[in-house]
Amino acid sequence: MTTTQSRADAPVVRRHAPRWPCWVFRITSTVAAIMLFDQTVFAGQFLSGSYDSLHVHRENATFAGISVLISAVAAVLQRWPGRGPWWPILAYLGLFGLIGLQIVLGFSRAISLHIPLGVAIILLATALAVWAWRRR
Repeated sequence: MTTTQSRADAPVVRRHAPRWPCWVFRITSTVAAIMLFDQTVFAGQFLSGSYDSLHVHRENATFAGISVLISAVAAVLQRWPGRGPWWPILAYLGLFGLIGLQIVLGFSRAISLHIPLGVAIILLATALAVWAWRRR
């Protein structure tokens, strides 16, 4: 006599999501937040009279934007295969769009918009990095 189990009675085997995408996302989001925060340091140095810092501020803006794009790729990896949420992908792409607007405002010397937008960008990047480390 053989016994068979129906599909409803079959044991469910759950595979855990890989952990490496979470760590990649944590590291890239932290690097992006630090690079964006560095922008305030370079701007402050420029305003204090170190005029060479404006060049560093401009160059770091490019690398900070690239780091945000890398974080967007890491967010995709966190989603697939890491089974994480989808919204960090949109958040980092939106942040990249804000950085593009920030660069345009900086080159057009629209400082009254450039500075508050920079503060918002840094706060968003920091919030995303904190979320990455708090997520289980």
